[in-house]
Amino acid sequence: MQDEIRNRVAENESLVVFDLEDYFPPAGVRSLDIAQLAEGGIFRESTAREFFNAFDSEAYADAVVAIQCSEDVLVPQWMWPMAAAKLAPYALYLGAGEQQAVLEQYYAQRMSQLDWTIFAHKKVLLKGCGSYPVPNSAYVQAAMHLRLSAQKLMYGEACSNVPIYRS
Repeated sequence: MQDEIRNRVAENESLVVFDLEDYFPPAGVRSLDIAQLAEGGIFRESTAREFFNAFDSEAYADAVVAIQCSEDVLVPQWMWPMAAAKLAPYALYLGAGEQQAVLEQYYAQRMSQLDWTIFAHKKVLLKGCGSYPVPNSAYVQAAMHLRLSAQKLMYGEACSNVPIYRS
């Protein structure tokens, strides 16, 4: 008679897996390059309004959106909130700058909003080796918060992990 294979990791109630990929934006990270609105290097309010009136904001639904300007031109301050106001009803998060920087901002905000006390007195496995490009700064933020609440912190997978902290 063969013994049943048991998943002792799943059965361990004091072990919690924290996966940063659970917070990755469902529609990914997208960019909106406002340089296309600068005619001869100059932004005009009327051109911007026409563009945003015809703009399909729904195409950015559930995405982290990096509003950026790829050209070396002076961008009027009003352009950023105008673009943000158009995208706000649909985007998961908005930021100004390159995609990587905006994704880092998004994760910092998400990590600051979590209730980390649920990890108190638990062994936490900070899952690694995923499919999405989770920024290193998100791992830093998660480890910082988990260090202050968890009994033990490990990184990796259940079958092979690296101990990070133990109280």
